[in-house]
Amino acid sequence: MKPAEKIERLLNDMNVTPDPEKDEQVLKAVLGAQVETNRHTPANMKPEIWRMIMHSKITKPIVAAIIIIAGIIGINLFNEPSAWAIEQSIEAMEKYRGFFCYGTITISWTEFFKQLGVHNLPDLPELTGDFEEWAQADEEFSRTSKIKIYCPNNVIISGSKLHAYIQLADGTTYDIAGDYMKITIWPGSTSLRQLKDGTDTWIELHGVDSETGRKRIFVKCGISATNRSWQFEFDAESKLLVNMKQWNSSSCHQGTPTIVLNRFVYYDRLPENIFEINLPEPDKIITVNTPLINPDYGISAEGLTEEEACYKITKQVWQAIDENNYEMIRKLAPLVAHMNDDQLKSMFDQAKSMLGDESASLKLLEMEEIYEGVLGPTVPCVFQVGDKKMIVDIVVMFRENDGLSSCVIYGNIGQPRPVE
Repeated sequence: MKPAEKIERLLNDMNVTPDPEKDEQVLKAVLGAQVETNRHTPANMKPEIWRMIMHSKITKPIVAAIIIIAGIIGINLFNEPSAWAIEQSIEAMEKYRGFFCYGTITISWTEFFKQLGVHNLPDLPELTGDFEEWAQADEEFSRTSKIKIYCPNNVIISGSKLHAYIQLADGTTYDIAGDYMKITIWPGSTSLRQLKDGTDTWIELHGVDSETGRKRIFVKCGISATNRSWQFEFDAESKLLVNMKQWNSSSCHQGTPTIVLNRFVYYDRLPENIFEINLPEPDKIITVNTPLINPDYGISAEGLTEEEACYKITKQVWQAIDENNYEMIRKLAPLVAHMNDDQLKSMFDQAKSMLGDESASLKLLEMEEIYEGVLGPTVPCVFQVGDKKMIVDIVVMFRENDGLSSCVIYGNIGQPRPVE
């Protein structure tokens, strides 16, 4: 029997009375059991474990609470017009804050981190091939707040807005300070709409999955300045994302995709313990130097109060943006230190385009009272773009190096919003 037929029969055979409280208890138990199994199971056995969990009797009462969509087996394209719009998928997917998926990656994670500016990470085991991923959206549905990836060779990668950890099979754990492991465009957020507005190409195709007979919508888009492209596949009925491909070195979908995600399971919210990682003894934790903690980046905070330092560096980065001083932007905001001038220009042009005027300049008007956010001191900045006044929250990070205090721009939190 084909996998799709098994899933269909499983759903058709269900005869249960909904009980939200019991559903949640069982869901957490099943998720916890799967995570514990993953920790001690070779990567090549995990798909079989997943099938065992899905066909277990304990899973049946909660199958109705999750959405399972198998990856594409075969597609027939057709020209029938569709009423689908990106907003429908955004609305459908914002019902779910968490998801599980699995897929493949064709570059090593060592190379992946090098592309993000982390150059002194010791050589890792070869991690290309299959992986599994758990992800939770932030409160704004703009990106991930937490992510956990199970790689070949029993390597675990865990990321939050503050740290990324890479844990090897022997327990050795690399502590990477910074916001490196994330999905920057949460599939159910308005960022998907912004991606449409900011890409060079956006092509929609309609088709039928020959395995299931379900209609699909394919979206192909790319950004030439960053030499990246994507293909998204949505289910026409549920409007949910079911498949995703990303090319890290082609703006027009050429060659082998860098990342392929070919199965999604959606959840209202994942339990926090899904993302926990068992840290070893301190002597097996290795701190990796990154631009974020490198004293060559940022400004000195010596002799300044925290408030004075926050306002000073925030004002400097806005001035650098206004003057297109990309060298200064990289120095003040080290998380973009790996980007060249063309990439930074493209990033700001896209931001301005999403705000309605690519040719406009970004002008800081005022900085409001600093508040202590989840990631650290946060400066609300009112700025002008064209004829619009917007506000965005900028996070400042403080460091101590050889007893000297300094700070860097960590980045913005959430999306720019209109001034009320």
